[in-house]
Amino acid sequence: MREYLIRRLVQFVPVLLGIGLVTFLIVKSAPGDPVAMLVDVSLLSQEEIARFRDDLGLNAPLPVQFVTLLKELATGRIHSFRTGEPVLALLAQRLPITAVLLGGAIALSLLLGVPLGVLSARRPGSWLDNWLTTGALWGISLPAFWFALLLMWLFAGVLRVLPASGTGPATKLTYGVLDMVPYFVLPIVVLASGLLPPIMRYTRSSMLDALGHDYIRTARGKGLSETAVVYRHALRNALLPVVTVVGMLIPVLIGATAVIESVFAMPGLGRLVVEAAIGRDYPTIMTLNFLTAVVVLASNLAVDVTYAILDPRIQLE
Repeated sequence: MREYLIRRLVQFVPVLLGIGLVTFLIVKSAPGDPVAMLVDVSLLSQEEIARFRDDLGLNAPLPVQFVTLLKELATGRIHSFRTGEPVLALLAQRLPITAVLLGGAIALSLLLGVPLGVLSARRPGSWLDNWLTTGALWGISLPAFWFALLLMWLFAGVLRVLPASGTGPATKLTYGVLDMVPYFVLPIVVLASGLLPPIMRYTRSSMLDALGHDYIRTARGKGLSETAVVYRHALRNALLPVVTVVGMLIPVLIGATAVIESVFAMPGLGRLVVEAAIGRDYPTIMTLNFLTAVVVLASNLAVDVTYAILDPRIQLE
């Protein structure tokens, strides 16, 4: 296991460098000038604009700019064009919000999706199975931003039981964790709505396959209760495809935070990505893209390790 982890971690390096190069070329090819986003160029002379570009390192050749960004990123001394602050400081401020949203969405979708998938598999073709299947298809097809606006209108506008936006009460200068909880309910529900349907469907499909195997008939022949057969024997093997789909959907979930955080006015990493892209803030974009790539690679590695834990027959090599 240790050798496998070391080898995978070493493989991360060229992958991250490739992702960084592609990201750099894309942002440099995009229309728009960071200088024009930061100052009114009509008020500056050409010499002042050139000096400003030199200060930002934008007049250097592209390979030099790329290497400089990598060095600053590796040393943690990379700074935002827009604010001049260290990008890592911006990430430290906003990462907790995005982490709570992602963790809450994954936890909620697993807590609901796996039991619903098992319930559907135990009664295939029944009215309950049909209703759950219809609900899953509806959830997959539902646009996240529209669902977010619908929940805001219903729970914040009509019922007035949950806040519509933000991360804490605007009427208080300081507030605690409990004051923030209501503000995260709707965003987490919206994010989970995109993850729950595939988890439920994959759990159902895997459970139907597992319940047809010989070891399940053997377990029933030994006189075990149906609950023990389903949850102790079938579910553990059925979770392997579910772990895979969660790992595959994490990048999609990270991308969805940009929309959800913008709709709910939450200052997380997703909203920071949008702000950086609009302002052509190259250092912030590069740092956020690297962070996302690391999270995705780490989630894939976690999926492989979880495979070996759930099924000891799988050997990591």
